[in-house]
Amino acid sequence: SSDLMAEKTMNTLLHVFEGYTELYRVTKDKRVGENLRWMLDIFAKKVYNPDKKRQEVFFYKDWNTLIDLYSYGHDIETSWLIDRGLEILNDPAVTEKLSPITDTLAEQIYKIAYKDHSVINECERGVDNTTRVWWVQAEAVVGFLNGYQKQGDKKFLDASEDIWNYIKKYFIDKRNGSEWFWSVQEDHTPNEKPIVEPWKCPYHNGRMCFEV
Repeated sequence: SSDLMAEKTMNTLLHVFEGYTELYRVTKDKRVGENLRWMLDIFAKKVYNPDKKRQEVFFYKDWNTLIDLYSYGHDIETSWLIDRGLEILNDPAVTEKLSPITDTLAEQIYKIAYKDHSVINECERGVDNTTRVWWVQAEAVVGFLNGYQKQGDKKFLDASEDIWNYIKKYFIDKRNGSEWFWSVQEDHTPNEKPIVEPWKCPYHNGRMCFEV
């Protein structure tokens, strides 16, 4: 599905939201706050699918979904990034609308994608892709930790620690001066992909370390 030509994507909206959150944190600029509210409205009304308890991923220009895809990594990442944005925006009405959604996202990923001490990649047209991808594990550590801090349910804390142990065992490349593998198969064998390239850098795992 990576060659799909989508006019709009959930991932782009999420990372723009992430940037605006930090900008608002340091400037408290009113226009930036309004844009955060506008993006959160899009998440709630267009991106989040309440029937399937997930976010849709690729969209036509009018925000109608393009493909039956469930991105487990994006949902756990979104759960904590939106909670961070809500915390910084500090608008009770907006929090009341979005917070139950982020709770549901974390709960769903825990229930259906957290398997063998790690989080599987995605589900396309009902078929699970069980590859373990580096950024998905990093986001799951932060997302489940956030779920624990917010909901107080120890299962989330245990999951966060469990995935970190999985990362240490199977993802960190032991070669001198290396980084994390891009992905590992179900049997924990690393896939033959570059350690660093335009879509693979220490961004997600670096941010995970800072957050934790």
